[in-house]
Amino acid sequence: MKPLDVFSLMGWIEENKHRLRPPITNETIYKGNDDFIVMVSGGPNTRKDYHYNETEELFLQLKGAIEIGLVVDGEHRTVTVREGEMFLCPPRVPHQPRRFADTYGLIIEKYREPHQKDAFLYYCEACGHKLYESYFELKDIVKQLPIVQNAFYSSETLRTCTHCGAIMALPTDWEQSLAAIAIDNPYT
Repeated sequence: MKPLDVFSLMGWIEENKHRLRPPITNETIYKGNDDFIVMVSGGPNTRKDYHYNETEELFLQLKGAIEIGLVVDGEHRTVTVREGEMFLCPPRVPHQPRRFADTYGLIIEKYREPHQKDAFLYYCEACGHKLYESYFELKDIVKQLPIVQNAFYSSETLRTCTHCGAIMALPTDWEQSLAAIAIDNPYT
């Protein structure tokens, strides 16, 4: 799509459903626009990471409901965003969209300035202790996230909590998703 084009968002989703599947489930709608990353995310997802973004991130839920895990001042909490509802995630709040089957949402966030960093963080599912974080300059979330995921999931040491000893299990079908990561990915 190009700016100034009017189109059916739900029609676009229908045509691109095959791209909204694990392991990432995101697809950018506009390419080459100036200010905003505009993408659709589908469910189910199997992500266990929390995204850290130095700018706000807007979630508009188009179909079904999702949960978004948040880490606010070191405390874990969850918000539910139902169909037709929206949620504005503040900057610098680690967040984890948890999408269920047959759900779709529109996500809008700003392109980053050169000094701004994104991160993916992983927390122990048993005690909430931070397991791993990776900061980087975001260019293409759809292509870069799998690289961070692969580095984390490929290491049992990184997935083992130094606080309680729990080992984070791999997401469902992770091994099958590895092959999809490298397809047309300049970051691999």
